[in-house]
Amino acid sequence: MFLTFVVLTATGVSSNAWWRELAVYFSLSALSELYLSFLLIYHYTETVFLGSYGIVLPSSGISRLSSVLVGLDLNSYANPLVSAGFNLPFYLGFLGQVLVGASQILKGLQQRRKLTAQKGVAAIFTPE
Repeated sequence: MFLTFVVLTATGVSSNAWWRELAVYFSLSALSELYLSFLLIYHYTETVFLGSYGIVLPSSGISRLSSVLVGLDLNSYANPLVSAGFNLPFYLGFLGQVLVGASQILKGLQQRRKLTAQKGVAAIFTPE
């Protein structure tokens, strides 16, 4: 991940570098890996923490825990509700990654079409 940061910084200095697309794809894969790793760590921690008290999380919907829990604010909560879904920030982050990844894939496909249109002598003497 550190190498990706260094390459992205170098790309920012020289935006016409040949490694720009490669750095963008590496950064997207690193960001996706961090996002999914955080998701797995969060899910595992929640499952282990509640499992240590004999509580099994629901796989879908909302269920009521038959216990008294002390929250991080040091208040006690009798029979709290536990939901099995993710909140809006998770879905917005996932949507953002999908949009950025899709735009990069579409941009790559458009550039590939431009390059295949140039063949023969025209491809050799292109000013780009």
